[in-house]
Amino acid sequence: MKKNLNPETIIEDFLNTRKRHLFLENQRIVNIYNCVPELKTIENERNKAGAQQVQARLAGDPDAVPHYHQKLSELNARRTKIMEAHHLRAADFEIHYLCPDCHDTGYQGRAVCHCLKQALTDAAFSRFDLSPQARLENFDTFELKYYADAKPVHGPSPRRYMAAMKKLMEGYCADFESHHDNYLFYGAPGLGKTFLSNCVANALIEAGKNVIYITAEHLIDLVREAVQNGDSHTLSDSLSDCDLLIIDDLGAEYQTAFSDDQLFQIINDRILSNGRMLISSNLSPKQIQTRYNTRLASRMIGHFKALHFVGTDIRMIKKGMAAK
Repeated sequence: MKKNLNPETIIEDFLNTRKRHLFLENQRIVNIYNCVPELKTIENERNKAGAQQVQARLAGDPDAVPHYHQKLSELNARRTKIMEAHHLRAADFEIHYLCPDCHDTGYQGRAVCHCLKQALTDAAFSRFDLSPQARLENFDTFELKYYADAKPVHGPSPRRYMAAMKKLMEGYCADFESHHDNYLFYGAPGLGKTFLSNCVANALIEAGKNVIYITAEHLIDLVREAVQNGDSHTLSDSLSDCDLLIIDDLGAEYQTAFSDDQLFQIINDRILSNGRMLISSNLSPKQIQTRYNTRLASRMIGHFKALHFVGTDIRMIKKGMAAK
């Protein structure tokens, strides 16, 4: 199992990395002064003269100000000459921040800087079954053109139907804090269930939410491994603490009494703690009732809003388009 990285841990690691970098940058400048000690002497004199010049201004001593200004000019000239002799630049004495926008603090004012947002995003996408491909699968790249626009005898066209579903999930992500619904995506393979799940994960991760995305099969494997290693609490904490738990491909796992029991425990614990979930499956609600025991099926049917995916296998459509 990958390391459990909650946002607090990620921020702590982020700031520690910046602290180490700042230490190395300061040490680099100290090493320059150790190699050319005269530069350090001049720097101390410049700081002293600059402070005296400020004090003279504050004291209203106009005669002293030009004196210190002249002294600073002479010190700067000496400094430049020595630097040129040692092939040094002014930039060599500056701190080179990893992020010049926030000076490695992670914040610009009260707003989170883009560098810290990226660190949180990278860590989130490295957890469990979120792949690099998931970064590309977002609401902007969810293409409705793969769904037929022809209106059937009853109900809206697949394209219009899926457009409404996309809009629903966009609203869910945009106002996540006020939504407490769980969703069951179901339908035939290749209709975009995993893609739309990735859209949700992507949007919430970008918003700084803690998302766990994992296939049902991998989840059971991790639980079994954790139980065998006597470390089930670590996995349990991860599954309990996340803002959204996404279980992909329910029904594809190798089914045993153990797997059913663990799925029940995980789903039931999330329900009892008001933790939000999204489950995708090729199984319909009726098939879920047939496949799983009553306890587990009732939780998934009674506590989830079922969204039926319609259309034609998109993978086959893309394959046909590529062959032309």
